[in-house]
Amino acid sequence: MGTLLLSGEWCSGLARKLSAQVGFPHYALVTRKFPDGETYLRIPVEVAGRDVVLLICAGRRPNDALIEAAFSLATLRRLGAKSVVLAMPYFPYARQDSEFQRGEAVSLTIVSRMLEEFGMDSLVTVDMHLHRFKDVSEVFSIPTYNVSVMPDLADYVKEVCGNCVVVAPDEEAEQWARVFSEKLGSRYIVFEKKRLGDYQVEVRGAIQGAERAVIVDDIISTGSTIASVAQVLAESGVREIIVACAHALLVEGAEARILGAGVREIVASDTVVNPFMKVSAARALGEGILRAVREVRRLRGSGNS
Repeated sequence: MGTLLLSGEWCSGLARKLSAQVGFPHYALVTRKFPDGETYLRIPVEVAGRDVVLLICAGRRPNDALIEAAFSLATLRRLGAKSVVLAMPYFPYARQDSEFQRGEAVSLTIVSRMLEEFGMDSLVTVDMHLHRFKDVSEVFSIPTYNVSVMPDLADYVKEVCGNCVVVAPDEEAEQWARVFSEKLGSRYIVFEKKRLGDYQVEVRGAIQGAERAVIVDDIISTGSTIASVAQVLAESGVREIIVACAHALLVEGAEARILGAGVREIVASDTVVNPFMKVSAARALGEGILRAVREVRRLRGSGNS
């Protein structure tokens, strides 16, 4: 029996593209809310003895998505699924990866362990936000595939802004700026950022002799960092500014904040449903899923799974 693709809420568009990419039949989970806010979930297809890919979209709904993932993983195991690969394009709670103040919950560790306990065999995610870890394998004890949509975003930007200077808003984003720089054949610069609060940042950087620039980052949440960098670029004489990101969360006025700072265009992927989905993560996600499924089967065949 072949592999199935199951998808949760807010995943329909990406799931259809992914199904075509990997060739797995797709079924949507049946979910709804009880009057008290609790989640109802049902697996709509027979899964006993089958390998399953579970697609959960967590952008702008991290808590609901984690419940959806936990209920699905536990139920798939109870129903006899042979293996479960969890595909979570945007991995939530990754930013809190350390205890900065005594008593804080280290959310990345908690969430990763929770999902492992519910029985996933492997995880596929897209451009996971890693700050104090060099690789996603340091976070999980199961096989994990952190694929990237950045090359796809860079290809799109190359068509609309081929000679743009690439700007990373901070050191963490330099890895993405490097990808764009190589694709566009242009130089990149890295700004310095000091976060003063959820909506306040202080950025420092300089750019000279450039009329067009693209700001690159993995996640845009409030848009405060992007807007601050865009203002510096505009004041430096940059006439055309594009922003590219993998995960466009765009919460609480972020869109207006960014465009109000002089940004001409926002380019994002479909890992999170947003108005600026110019590029799909289906290619990268599909490649990671196929690798994960092959590895699960290999380990099972060798008697280690």
